[in-house]
Amino acid sequence: MLFSTVKGKRFLQASLLLLVLLLIWGSWEEPALHQYVQPVTILQLQVEGLHTPAQVATSQQQVAAVPGVAACVINAHTQVATVLFHEADVSEQEIERVLSVGGAFRVTRPITVAQAPSGRQCPVPASYLETLDRIRFAFNLRRLFITV
Repeated sequence: MLFSTVKGKRFLQASLLLLVLLLIWGSWEEPALHQYVQPVTILQLQVEGLHTPAQVATSQQQVAAVPGVAACVINAHTQVATVLFHEADVSEQEIERVLSVGGAFRVTRPITVAQAPSGRQCPVPASYLETLDRIRFAFNLRRLFITV
């Protein structure tokens, strides 16, 4: 048998110890609430032609009513719409179509100037940190006792 030898028993002990350490590491802190929600994407659009507060309010309500849109705010002075949405449920093109109201308003992307990074940057890519966070959440036993 595999575990009848001394090496097999040592391997089994080391594997169990590793599993226990991973469970302790994962369960050390309570799970973060962001693990339970769907991520949102922020979209900013320039909407030309919105002149009255009534137009702004109507456009905000129309965009907010689209399934997959979490929030919509339109600044009447700058005519910039900021939309928080779930990419899995709605596309940027659909939001632009709803904002244009059948071509009544011109929707464009605002021109942003890229800023040079100031100060130190993290040498570890964000995708690595997100993956490590997902692994920790998978080993977190506390999440089994939390209802959201």
